[in-house]
This record gives sequence, structure tokens and C-alpha cells, in this order.
Amino acid sequence: MSSTGAAPPALAASAPVTAADARASGLAGDDLRRATRAGSLVRVRHGVYVSAPTWTSADEAERHRLRVRAAARRMRAPVFSHESAAAMWRLPLLGGWPADLHVVLPRAGGAPSTPGVRRHRVATLPDTRVVDGVTVTTVAWTVVDLARTGSFARGLVLADDALRRQGVDRGDLDRLVLSAARGRGVRAARRVATEADAAAESPGESLSRARIIELGLPRPVLQHEVRDRRGFVGRVDFLWEEQGVVGEFDGRLKYRAGAVGDRAAVEDRVWAEKRREDRIRTTGLRVVRWTWADALDPARLARLLAAAGIHPGA
Repeated sequence: MSSTGAAPPALAASAPVTAADARASGLAGDDLRRATRAGSLVRVRHGVYVSAPTWTSADEAERHRLRVRAAARRMRAPVFSHESAAAMWRLPLLGGWPADLHVVLPRAGGAPSTPGVRRHRVATLPDTRVVDGVTVTTVAWTVVDLARTGSFARGLVLADDALRRQGVDRGDLDRLVLSAARGRGVRAARRVATEADAAAESPGESLSRARIIELGLPRPVLQHEVRDRRGFVGRVDFLWEEQGVVGEFDGRLKYRAGAVGDRAAVEDRVWAEKRREDRIRTTGLRVVRWTWADALDPARLARLLAAAGIHPGA
């Protein structure tokens, strides 16, 4: 251990490490405590640490994953579920990540919930997979669990992503909802499974679609290709064909490359998007745009769409 308190090389990796790992590397418990006091290690859970750069650079979802991985090193054969499984599968979660971890276990036994760990007892053990060395409920099971316990919008964002990016089959969602029979939250989960659509290409589009459904607005066509006399113009997020309206969720950012350091390149993309929108309008379609802030506020989104001619029951 260096006198500066820097984490020993054996403990500087991004994966959570325990005192046993330290001993296997020829270190002592004092080395871990000294590195933690010096700020080069962060204690994620009792007896489990990660390097400070790993923790400080992690976003909220990644910190939840690190807590799950840390808990897995200290618990006996845990099966992580709900938000904790969603984090390991890298599913998008509206509303932020909880401080508590979630595990599932047989109804007949096991320890009660403790501070930091919520234990869900079930009559039937879930289907599981191993992700990054951690046993978690399957994507489909995770989506149905969360659809039963959260808002329709949160469930739809999860379900759309599961169908589009995780390769989940709609039949898997339907089967799990059916097997839950009349349990708590099953009606909510059934609604999510029915409305899920792999055509939604981002969490923001899924949230927007949830609001459109909740507001009783006409259902748009998703990912519609617009063409003019010159040919292909672009693929739009939403099209209300009868009303002649195109809807774009944060459309300007959709066509901008992420983390572009070249200001000229950014401006080129903004200009290209403006020209694209101008071409869409020449086809006779109107364009309405909205952002995360709009989609998170149903009344605000309703006003924007109403101004474009999209009304309930149209």
C-alpha cells in the first residue's frame, strides 16, 4: 500500500472487490480502510468496494448496477428482481433508480426485508438468467413485475425496449401476465403487454406514446417514411395521417450525432434537420415537436398536440 493511500493496483479495477479479494492479493484490511479514507476506494456495501473513478464516473443506473454486483458478493445465492434486474439488463427506467435493492425468494422461507434490500416472496420462482455474474429475473419477467407495480408509462417504456432491443417476444409477456391470474397489478401489466410495440425507437418515444394513449388521442402510425417528389425525406416518429400531422419527439437531437465536439459538425446536423423538416412541410404535412419536459407533463403535451389539431376522440 502506498503512503498516499492510493488503491493498490489489484483493487483499482472497475468490478466490486471484497476483503477476501484483498487478502488473495496479499493485502490486509487496513489497506482497504486506508484507501477508503484517502478517497481512492468507495465502500458500496459493507465489506465491498469499488475504485473511486469507477464510482464518480458512473451515472445513476450504473451505480445501481454496482450496488447489485456488490450485494451479490455478500449474499447467499440471491436472485435480483424488479428495478435491480432492470438495471442489470440495462432497461430504461422512468423516475430514477431506487436506493433499495430487490430480490425474490420462495414464499415459504428466507430472511425478511432489511434496510437496503427488499425481499419479494413468490409462490412460483421466476425464470432467471445470469448477467455479469449476477442471477436476475429474465427480461420478460422483469418487465411484467415492474408493469404490475408502477405507472402505465413506466411499464410501456420498459416493454417497448424489451421487444425492440432485448428480443423479447410479445407472447412471453402475455404468458407471464396470464400465469399471474388475478394477482395484484395484473390488469395494469395486461394493458402494458397489449400496447407494447417494438416500433418505438427510444424511451422518449415510448413515453410519448403512453401519454397519447392515456389522453385518449388518435393512435399515430410509428416510424412512417415520408417521401416527396425528390424521393425519400425521412422517417418520422409519429404520423396522424387523417389529420395530416407529423409528431417528432426531440427530433433535432434524434438526427444529431452524440458527443460531437466539432461545433461546425453540430451546426451542419441542425441545418440538415431544418431542411428535412422544410421538405416534410412541402408535402402538406404539419410538424409538431416536443421534448422530455413536454412528454413528462401530460397536460402540456395535450396542449401542444391540440394546437396541431390532435384532439381526443378525433
